[in-house]
Amino acid sequence: MRSKKAVHGGDFFNAIGEDFASIDLHQDVISADVLDAWYPPAPGVITKIRENLEWLITTSPPAHSEGLRETLAEKRGIAKENILLGSGTSSLMFLALPKLLSLEDEVLILDPSYGEYVHIAENVIGCKVTRFELPLESFELDPEELTRVVTGKKLAILVNPNSPTGRAASRKELQNVIQSHSETTFWVDETYIDFYSNASGESQSVEPLILELPNLIVSKSMSKYYALSGLRLGYLVASKEQVSEWELFSPPWAVGMMAQIAGIEALKDEQHYWERSRETAGLRNRMARQLEELGLEVFPSVTNFLLCRLPVKRAQELCDFAAERNIYLRNCDSLSPRFKNDTVRIAVKNADANRLIVSAIADFLA
Repeated sequence: MRSKKAVHGGDFFNAIGEDFASIDLHQDVISADVLDAWYPPAPGVITKIRENLEWLITTSPPAHSEGLRETLAEKRGIAKENILLGSGTSSLMFLALPKLLSLEDEVLILDPSYGEYVHIAENVIGCKVTRFELPLESFELDPEELTRVVTGKKLAILVNPNSPTGRAASRKELQNVIQSHSETTFWVDETYIDFYSNASGESQSVEPLILELPNLIVSKSMSKYYALSGLRLGYLVASKEQVSEWELFSPPWAVGMMAQIAGIEALKDEQHYWERSRETAGLRNRMARQLEELGLEVFPSVTNFLLCRLPVKRAQELCDFAAERNIYLRNCDSLSPRFKNDTVRIAVKNADANRLIVSAIADFLA
């Protein structure tokens, strides 16, 4: 029987309640099992929403988010006709992927990777999935091996930087792979790309290549880096022909009023996010060193999270132990059949929360 839903983080709602009955408890919960930003969105986002909150709640938004679309086009240097907006990239995945794949097609997906892609391919569409297994000792992507294996596939889905590994391939590496296989469509998910670009000192996004690479589709989230997860905002960058086709199946008001305004205001303040990204890197590196001192194998990351292999095969026990302290970590077993209750993914939080996370892990291993 096909699974109806993919497995995600978010167990911290066990403490708050999905009916939000204990919403005040969110201040006492460390939600490191999801990859939401530890910092607030740009000040302009908060100000614009706070000053107009009642009107924003009671008023229907622009039906097709044209103002946000034009702002994105200007900031990204691409035509607005190449942009399709949605209420988060997951909704766009469910819209576009069934139109790119059929039962007879074969899709290549990184292993491990974001679980929703395998779920849609196997359980929603029912096509054949080839897992490109990243080496367990490093999780580093080998572009030459990828180039070889992708031959003959209808679609290749590459999350870059990858979740849950935190590893990334450069824009040039991906460009070479995509150019070498014009018969394959490449879907590149760049949810965490801005953390990587800021760390490397130059943009690593393949987004600008959309005009010269007709077999490229880029999935872009404004949830994590821009600290807008609760508003659900994402977009696809693709050929004008593909966007025009998918727009027929995209309902009006797909993006809510507050999400549209927040997206526009966030894009105006790149300095705020650059500074938060730099702080995130410092917090991540500090926590990585502390976890390594506890005996965990911590894999290099360019993102706002860390993948850690435990010295004992007790990942679920650790997650349960931490949850008793209102600290929620992600057991990675659902993200790859090659994980064997030995690996956790930990979101980077603020310094106080990171200290509590490390302390809980230390107590568990003691």
